[in-house]
Amino acid sequence: MDSQIHAILWVIMMKGVRKAMEQLHYNYSRKNINIETDQSVYRIGSYHYNWHQDLEFLLVLKGEIEVCSENVNRILQEDDLILINSNSGHATFSRESGSIAMVLHVNPAFLKDYYEDAEYLHFQLCSDPATRQGEIFRLMRKNLADMMFGARGENSQQKLLFDHSFYNLMHLLISEFPPKRIQSAAFHLSQKKLDAIDRMIRYINRNYCRRIGLDMLAKESGYNPSYVSQLFKTYLGINFYDYLTRIRLREATRALSRSDAKILDIAMEHGFADLKSFNAAFKESFHKSPTEYRRQLSADHALSDLEFKKTFISADDPYVCRKLEQYREKKERESCGSHIGPACDAAREHILRLHQLAGAFISEADKLSREIDSWETER
Repeated sequence: MDSQIHAILWVIMMKGVRKAMEQLHYNYSRKNINIETDQSVYRIGSYHYNWHQDLEFLLVLKGEIEVCSENVNRILQEDDLILINSNSGHATFSRESGSIAMVLHVNPAFLKDYYEDAEYLHFQLCSDPATRQGEIFRLMRKNLADMMFGARGENSQQKLLFDHSFYNLMHLLISEFPPKRIQSAAFHLSQKKLDAIDRMIRYINRNYCRRIGLDMLAKESGYNPSYVSQLFKTYLGINFYDYLTRIRLREATRALSRSDAKILDIAMEHGFADLKSFNAAFKESFHKSPTEYRRQLSADHALSDLEFKKTFISADDPYVCRKLEQYREKKERESCGSHIGPACDAAREHILRLHQLAGAFISEADKLSREIDSWETER
């Protein structure tokens, strides 16, 4: 009997360890209906310059974040939400220690079932102090939180919750923030051309520090130099030189935060012809000089940079758990009456926590009961 008790305690302990190790980073794919998502929660550090084909929803859970996108700098605070369009270069920067964001990447191919010209869609979505707590953004936050909860589960109810929340989110996006049309032909490229682009991108990623010209990429791709330039513009929405500059900027900003090297040395080591060209490219993208950027850096940025998208927020992080549950809450806060609002909020939070603990306890008890029954049967 003692051995069985020890076994039960071991099971409980290991389940607790696994829960503590779980991170808030989930992929969801249903290719038959073009749903491909990547959702995560992580700490924001220094500038991380990036672009991709996905639509990206970025929600600030804690702190204050600077977002540079489409040549515009925005300061986002807690509960703010922004959508970054496909192939749009962007960077984030933490303006407060411990800033945390939830990010959802959505493959835009999903919209092809609803828009024949999905490749031309461009959205304008960003909350501000006047709209942040409005009903639309409240519903979008709720859907994002429900998706996170649904993606973590394995049962049918949670999977259905994910699908329901995803469709709600996309419906709100389309209905409340109608897209504009832009010209792009990236969706019409053949697999042969996509493979050629992939080879060129990998070549640039390996050799961005060196002098690279269209003739070199022509050899890599098998196309002539003028057509190489056309492919870049079609697929990425930017020309070859802009792409190369973005790669160099991305790596140079990392070096600025991770080393004490002189700015001139960093510029030269990352492919820029001189300090003047580096300063010009940096200011155009980030609206500040490399020197000004470096002054903003802190120890917190350095720590976040080491963990950036390598270590995500733990699934049992108390602040994030509480924040997501607040987003998922269905009842309006005003239902308690404005005269007892703060007390009601506190009571509701305690009740919510008790419900969570009770649900977790009952779930664990059921599982342990089944395991004990199984051991008794085997014995």
